Amino acid sequence: MISRFLDIAARAFTAASATIVAILALPVAYDAISRSLRHPSIWVFDVSLYLMIAAAFLGNAYALRSGAHFRMMMAVDMAGPRVRHWADRLTFLVTFLFAVAMTWLSAGYVAENYQLGFTSGTLFDAPLWIPQLAMPLGGLSLAIEALRRLILDDYPDVLEG
Repeated sequence: MISRFLDIAARAFTAASATIVAILALPVAYDAISRSLRHPSIWVFDVSLYLMIAAAFLGNAYALRSGAHFRMMMAVDMAGPRVRHWADRLTFLVTFLFAVAMTWLSAGYVAENYQLGFTSGTLFDAPLWIPQLAMPLGGLSLAIEALRRLILDDYPDVLEG
């Protein structure tokens, strides 16, 4: 039951990441057209940068689920499948703990920037807490997928190439 809820949440973060990547085409296309008409925008660079960062952070769950996260496997593979299973457990436990710490600390950072009213300092002058929300949400997505894998005791193979 819990793993099913975690699976739905991880898939929601993955869908959000993919949607953001698709949406990114709109401001970039708008900027290309407006520049060719000699009316460049002042907001597209900031918005597209914030969207790319959000997509990367929210895509953490998918990367971990698909085996695309970075792992050192040479020594573990030489030791055999029994050691590999325990190494995977340890790796995903450390990943979960890191993600929880990242979520907690970055949420505090976002809250502090919200309270202080910090803005980007660019022409767009966006409140910084909005794009910074990607950090705790990305940490949460990573924690959810790592916890799901730990509960299922099932770890993806590492993608190569």
